[in-house]
Amino acid sequence: MKPTPVVATTIPVSRKVVSFVDPWLLTATAALTLFGLVMVYSASATLARENYQTQFYFILRQLLAACLGCGLLVGSLWVGYPRLGRPWVVYGLLGVAVSLLVLVLLLPPVRGTHRFIRLPGMMFQPSELAKPAMVLFLAFFLSRKDAALRRNPSHDLLLPIGLVVGLLMGLVFLGRDLGTTFILAGIAAAMVFVAGLPLRYLLLAGGGFLLLLPYALREPYRRARLLAFLDPWKAPREEGFQIVQSLMAVGSGGLSGVGFAQSRQKLFYLPEAHTDFIFSVIAEEIGLIGSLMVVGLFAIVLVRGLRAARLAEDDFGRLLATGVTTMLVGQALFNLSVTLSLLPAKGIPLPFISYGGSSLMMSLMASGWLLSVSRRN
Repeated sequence: MKPTPVVATTIPVSRKVVSFVDPWLLTATAALTLFGLVMVYSASATLARENYQTQFYFILRQLLAACLGCGLLVGSLWVGYPRLGRPWVVYGLLGVAVSLLVLVLLLPPVRGTHRFIRLPGMMFQPSELAKPAMVLFLAFFLSRKDAALRRNPSHDLLLPIGLVVGLLMGLVFLGRDLGTTFILAGIAAAMVFVAGLPLRYLLLAGGGFLLLLPYALREPYRRARLLAFLDPWKAPREEGFQIVQSLMAVGSGGLSGVGFAQSRQKLFYLPEAHTDFIFSVIAEEIGLIGSLMVVGLFAIVLVRGLRAARLAEDDFGRLLATGVTTMLVGQALFNLSVTLSLLPAKGIPLPFISYGGSSLMMSLMASGWLLSVSRRN
């Protein structure tokens, strides 16, 4: 009896692209946000009880911003970054950002600056929206140009970039926010460099930007901050007070800190302890260990963000990931440098951690864009 022949059959298998959120990037983002909520409560509870008769005044508003920001992050993942590259999305977000920056200049000043728009229960800072709006525009505009054209750009490429970036930086500068103006310049420089524009154009733009510094230093308080940066101990109770108190907080933390919620400098010594100088409170309460933990989490964002940019499937995703990574990590580096007196004091929050609903929501939304790019790798 002959054996039954075996017929080889080919079973068609449908190819499916299964995408996952980058666990390292998502974990770092979640850890920074949760840690920020804890530290905002620690740094602001005494101030809130003294001024608002409840220790939960600031943390409840920050928690609301965190919930809204998480909604923006999840929404970004659900939509996917390719849909962000539609012209009506790009120019719509850019138009809203410019409109709010113009509106805030027409409103009465808050704390002597035109940075905030009063909303029910919160203050919105349009300059925080300007950063992701510029990132999205540059990623969209540069990705639509041929690589050869980017290496040898014409006026058709350079003029729109200069107008949009210059407009955003100019409006933010008019609102007396020099720190965010520097951040916008750094983001734009990183993105056009990665896009392949010749270095000479960056140097030319940087030289023109530096020409504005003498005009910026005409403001007495900016000159005072610069002098305090050069020698904060010369006037420790006047112009150098804030940076001296920050250094005292960082130095007194030691290796493991004085203990959670045990900071002394936040007790009406260190100005803006829950906002721009919250890292000083972290260093005092949790010490070098806590400080290195924060730096390590931002290092993860940097490494995974650059990886997402390198492995992106198109130029739009590559430039979007580059811009978001520069925005988050560059701002964190700027904030830490100010805290440690490596740069003159400027009002730049620490992403995910400092108190400020606008900063937290925009940081989480931008993280959603970055996670979306890494998800499609």
